[in-house]
Amino acid sequence: MDYPKSVPSVGLVNGRFVDENPLAGTPGSLIPAKWGNSVTQELLTTIIEAGLVPAEDRNDQLCEAIRTLAKLDPRQNFPAQVYRKNLLINGNFDIWQRGTTNPNPNSGAFISDRFRCDWNGNAGVSISRQNFLLGQTEVPHEPRFFYRWQQVIAGAGATIHKISQTVESVRTLAGKVATVSFWAKADTARQIALTVTQLFGNGGSVPVVTPVAAFQVKSTWAKYTATFQVPSIAGKLIGAASNDSLMLSFDLPLNVLQTFDLAQVQLEDSPVATPFENRSPAEELLLCQRYYEKTYKQDTPPGSATNLEGCLISIVNMGQSGPASQPLAQWPFKVEKRAIPSITLYRPSQNGTLGQWRSGSDEFSSGSAAAYATSTRGTWVHNSDNGLVSQTYYIHATADAEL
Repeated sequence: MDYPKSVPSVGLVNGRFVDENPLAGTPGSLIPAKWGNSVTQELLTTIIEAGLVPAEDRNDQLCEAIRTLAKLDPRQNFPAQVYRKNLLINGNFDIWQRGTTNPNPNSGAFISDRFRCDWNGNAGVSISRQNFLLGQTEVPHEPRFFYRWQQVIAGAGATIHKISQTVESVRTLAGKVATVSFWAKADTARQIALTVTQLFGNGGSVPVVTPVAAFQVKSTWAKYTATFQVPSIAGKLIGAASNDSLMLSFDLPLNVLQTFDLAQVQLEDSPVATPFENRSPAEELLLCQRYYEKTYKQDTPPGSATNLEGCLISIVNMGQSGPASQPLAQWPFKVEKRAIPSITLYRPSQNGTLGQWRSGSDEFSSGSAAAYATSTRGTWVHNSDNGLVSQTYYIHATADAEL
């Protein structure tokens, strides 16, 4: 919209309208019907777009329309940086603190951070981190990794083949419209079902399972989305153990050899799927460490021999005896845990006793290493008041507070 500068007979002065000046004998500007109608229509379009009904006797509707349109758009047509929208953690599969494969193909557990895999029926499944090729164009935003479920033993009589993530608090999305989106492919066309389960925690109400959608996943990368209503939790009871949650599950075919690849998983409070939210690896790691942390560096699986790198360290000096001659070290967590975590101890080398302090000379192992006074903020590792010879001692640990 602009002044009608292209109409020479309008009589603009310096590009603007002027009034008639009888004393100077100069005429006033004219307003062409086309211009007047277009200005009016532009204002009406703004009012109507805001969901209002234009009224001749009101002069505040444009202001009301601007206020309405300035609110956050439920379709979220604004930059992702405005706020954090993905309720899932590690949806880009950047963080694999436990290692990039499951060493035993017959055990379900957390492999990629925050994503749990479970199966039964004597199936054998290998979970692994896979790399996207640089410059690939099948999945947008240049993701580095994707998650692979490769079933190498079909098994028989299974009732569960599942990839899932639990989000803290059953209040999450309760009573709201939500949208899940993800990229996936399979070795051949596979039927994948999605569900959300509202878990009310120990002593709480019975879980509520809501089917989200079923998808026929293709053998090439494609994006899949579903919008669904999350049930209200009115009248429900939350248990006292602070482990209530909302679980999103991918249910895979049972008793078949199959490969299923997954990338860029997003769950959001929205009636439509929006572009995947890319968080930095550093931020994603901090979010993951609320649930799981280790003394090893990020890409080193727990239990690896590290040549003392990253270990907790304690020095037993000469002349000490009794409790003073035991290794003792504090481990303050980088991120406060969701709940008091379970602590697992690891020797730092291939030699010595599993889960025990090991001397820097690699000659002595303790026999009673244990976590002590563990809280959500940290723990101590001691040797139950059993002394050791004078040495510097090392030990690794993990803290697990997963739901």
